[in-house]
Amino acid sequence: MNFSSEKPFLSIKDTSTRSGLSQYYIRQRCIDGTIPHRRLGIKYYIDYDAFMEREHLLAAQSCKPLSEAQ
Repeated sequence: MNFSSEKPFLSIKDTSTRSGLSQYYIRQRCIDGTIPHRRLGIKYYIDYDAFMEREHLLAAQSCKPLSEAQ
């Protein structure tokens, strides 16, 4: 489902399949408002590009350089 021609919005199931993250994790992030999404009725649609950018930033922040890890 696309709400505009510029940004792909995906269902939780499709986002999970593409990202490799669990549906539960994605749904919880929608509920707590930490990922960009739209809700139509009971279904959530995720702005996939913005979601993956956010996940990559979180992963980069959690990695420490080798000099700090030792």
